[in-house]
Amino acid sequence: MDAGDLWRLALLVVCLGLSGFFSASETAFIALPRARLLHLVRSGKAGADRVSHIVQRPERFLATVLLGNNLVNTAAAALATVLALSLISNPGLSVLAATFGVTTFLLLFCETAPKNIAWRRSESVALKVSRPIRIVEFALSPVVTLLQLFSTFINRVLGISDVTSQMGEEEIRTMIAAGAQTGTVEAGEAALLEKVFRFGDRQMREIMTPRPEIVWVEQGDNLDAFLTVYSENTHTRFPVFEGSMENVRGVLSVKDVLSGMAEQESNSALAVTAYLRPALFVPETKSVSETFNVMREGGHSMVLTVDEFGGIAGLATLKQMMAVIVGQMGEEGVAPEESVTALGRDAFRMDASMAISDINEELELEIPDGDYQTLAGFI
Repeated sequence: MDAGDLWRLALLVVCLGLSGFFSASETAFIALPRARLLHLVRSGKAGADRVSHIVQRPERFLATVLLGNNLVNTAAAALATVLALSLISNPGLSVLAATFGVTTFLLLFCETAPKNIAWRRSESVALKVSRPIRIVEFALSPVVTLLQLFSTFINRVLGISDVTSQMGEEEIRTMIAAGAQTGTVEAGEAALLEKVFRFGDRQMREIMTPRPEIVWVEQGDNLDAFLTVYSENTHTRFPVFEGSMENVRGVLSVKDVLSGMAEQESNSALAVTAYLRPALFVPETKSVSETFNVMREGGHSMVLTVDEFGGIAGLATLKQMMAVIVGQMGEEGVAPEESVTALGRDAFRMDASMAISDINEELELEIPDGDYQTLAGFI
């Protein structure tokens, strides 16, 4: 082996190393979770901005990697062939040896091994190779630009949109579920996050107190009559009606009444209308999250729901809405009752007013949707 062969051998090693570099780079950037990358950028991780810049232009990145990989693989094959011809006198055997040797080495050490490592350590690999990739991209920019233009032309001919898909709610929920299975997200945290998503999916009629269970106060009642109602039903707010329950005049807050009585501004004979607050009405089909935002912006703690005919369907409070996420909350010093109590094998005790969606979640059932919202309606 002369000096020329040694140089060719050295160049062959460099080409094989670059082939592994390009293979690892491609896999690392593809495998790196976008949510993790966003976290790295926001936390100021060194190199994260550079990685983000590359990821935001996937067509250019892929063109750079594929062009670089093909160049070094072709060069490696040519160098190996020249070396084989120099070392083996039989031309046919030398070409066969070079082809088999380079193909095997590329497959094992320049494709399989680098990609496996990059897949398992996508974050660290992407951060380390981002700077060299930018240098290669700059060096090959004229050819890369031509490849991009060709790719864009082909996409237009085939009617392929350039718009990249965005991560949606289902993808995020899948990531949370996967994190819970692998142990990276605690089961309790995963359950809470799932309930946050369900907060936006559920409608008011699923969580509201139905009309027959509402405790009403009549507009003509005085404070004595109201306090009697309050002593029997320790709610913090009561809807007030006049004549018919369809004619809601407002909402009476216990806090307002007690504050007025403490300041000696009222007497027990005073009508409840002196402390009425405006009532908020929303359709029973409105989502819980939308209603929550409306209540927060308007400073309301209770909302009345109306059906498709404009009649009062029920009411809901902020406490009921928060229970969608954190579960039922008991009164001061009193633990909440269990929503479902197991009585034996396949036997449970639960409130008939419990929502079907809650029963499905609690017992992992699949009761289908229908013209009912609660267990009582289903039965």
